[in-house]
Amino acid sequence: MRINDFHNILELVKQDILQSDAEYLKLLRVVGNNQRYDFRSQLSIYDRNPEATACAKFDYWRERFNRTVMRGQKGIPILEDYGTYKKVDYIFDIGQTVSRNRDVNEVNLWRFDKEAHQDVLKEMIKSEGYEESESILENIFSLSRLYGDEKIDSLMNELRIADENRISFTKFVRDSVSYAVSSRFQLDYPIDSELLRENFERLDSISLMSLVETVSDISRNIIDATIQKSKELDKKVLRGKEAGYNKIREEIEEVEENVLRRDDQKRNENERVLRNGEYGRDNRENQGEYTKQLGGTDGFHERIPESDLRSDEAGLSITERGAEPLRDVGRPIQGEE
Repeated sequence: MRINDFHNILELVKQDILQSDAEYLKLLRVVGNNQRYDFRSQLSIYDRNPEATACAKFDYWRERFNRTVMRGQKGIPILEDYGTYKKVDYIFDIGQTVSRNRDVNEVNLWRFDKEAHQDVLKEMIKSEGYEESESILENIFSLSRLYGDEKIDSLMNELRIADENRISFTKFVRDSVSYAVSSRFQLDYPIDSELLRENFERLDSISLMSLVETVSDISRNIIDATIQKSKELDKKVLRGKEAGYNKIREEIEEVEENVLRRDDQKRNENERVLRNGEYGRDNRENQGEYTKQLGGTDGFHERIPESDLRSDEAGLSITERGAEPLRDVGRPIQGEE
């Protein structure tokens, strides 16, 4: 496509948008869902694929995500400025692509988490010195003021908005930004329909271009800042979980070490007790005490039948025990004679 053809198409697209405020809101949804692209590219996305949420060039899908564009899909024309020259190139939405190896190859797109990322919006407002709200939509509107009022003032000067219409127009632009941002966050922003209709009727092709370009710029800054700060928060939460896990592991290791230390101490104590004979009664002192408790040696022997006593303990001589007397040691051994 030639560059002139591209510009002519955009002029026709702007005329279509000016026919209905509903089309204007549809354009705002495209602006929010494709905040990385400039306004002219967003107009082209609105024209070719208004439901697009993640667009990239053919080679980018292949090299970065290992995906390829499905056969028969038509690209969305955008104007690329390479400094020394300009060129019409084409991008494709993720819905127009498929994994190259047919495996599950999902692209993890950032999504707004109402519970976790509400704190991000609050922090963004507090950092500017303003009071945050418990309502997500009110916080988004506050961010449209903080990030956009200076640009909105410049826009009103450029469009020569009358003084009596400035308050209404300012609210209209803030609502437009909030609507676009909420679309990216998958939230429904309740735009004032009467305010929308009143200000939309004043627009023409030139003022529409300036208006939506400003809305696109402010929305991009809010969305990108939210994404960046939410990732920082996610990393902080992850580090906290890792620190908690490490602390639990250290506590478990400390408990195990204490148990082992107590077991070693108890084992050493038992070994010392056995060596000292405190319970084993294997030393002379304990044996004497044990004998004394039984009433002396006489009492001890009285408990044992005489027939069971060794002969030396009974006081019998060898002959009285009936033992054979020793042979004469001087007698020669049999067979030596």
